[in-house]
Amino acid sequence: MHLSGAKEKTINRVLFSFGLIVAAGYLWRFFDPGGIDRHRVRHALSVTVLHFFLPALAFGLVATARVDRSFVVVPLTAAVVTLVGMAAGIAVYRFLPLFRSTPRAAIGVLLLSASFGNVTYLGLPVITETLGARYGYIAILYDLLATTPILLTIGMLMAARYGSGGTVSLAASLKRVLKLPPLWGVAAGIGAHALPFPPPQVVLDAAQLMGKAVIPVMIFTVGLALDFRDIRRIPVAVPALALKLILAPALAWWIAREAGMAGDVLKGIVIEGAMPVMVLSLIVADEFELDVPLAATCIAVSTVAVFFTLPMMMRILF
Repeated sequence: MHLSGAKEKTINRVLFSFGLIVAAGYLWRFFDPGGIDRHRVRHALSVTVLHFFLPALAFGLVATARVDRSFVVVPLTAAVVTLVGMAAGIAVYRFLPLFRSTPRAAIGVLLLSASFGNVTYLGLPVITETLGARYGYIAILYDLLATTPILLTIGMLMAARYGSGGTVSLAASLKRVLKLPPLWGVAAGIGAHALPFPPPQVVLDAAQLMGKAVIPVMIFTVGLALDFRDIRRIPVAVPALALKLILAPALAWWIAREAGMAGDVLKGIVIEGAMPVMVLSLIVADEFELDVPLAATCIAVSTVAVFFTLPMMMRILF
């Protein structure tokens, strides 16, 4: 399989345009338009997307997608890639002599960084703009049926172990997963396929219209979250970022291909695997008193790096 020159140029063009939007979000901190701090803006936008626009987008994408084996392969691949990234991170930071002196709070952040990618806030826009809107469901399944549930269960249990911000129960974590509004959008979309009639077109049109607001807002909030103040500590983060940006897409490609995926569906899965560190990991780090500055640096550096690593991995794998 070969990634055509036109497709590669499309990926590069999309990443460049997204980079401009990310940069706009980053520049907010220097001006604070309207006197509103960037953290307040990011929180308000994130809450609005999570509770309103993203559930509608998830419903529209899943309800109109063709149900096939990808509905099983995508979340399965995501789960394996996430857990392997976590296991590889543990192997690196707990057993290699070079990193044995790394503080536990930093190790917790690095394990989150090696495991969890920004698969919705950045992966969804990249897929829809390069492969087409009909493949957006891949990002929804990858995130809401695998990545986020693992983050809110195993990921938070791990963060609690390495941090000092208290403990978390598995029952409470599962309850938090089930209360995710976008997950209910996915459930509604899957349920729509079981109906003897298609959803009203006006409902699908409304979901599509609401979904159009998700992509630019999500990319903008990535820029609002970036922080490069702790850039000098990048050497300790290099293995974690290499696992996330290089191993993860290669593993996603291998698993999905072995499971029978091909063409643009396979490319969409690889794009998801290649995404930078999840912005939500910063919130988890803060909640469990992990190394928050290092978490912010991992997010920022990986987000910049993906503009180079994603085209490279797509060229190598396809």
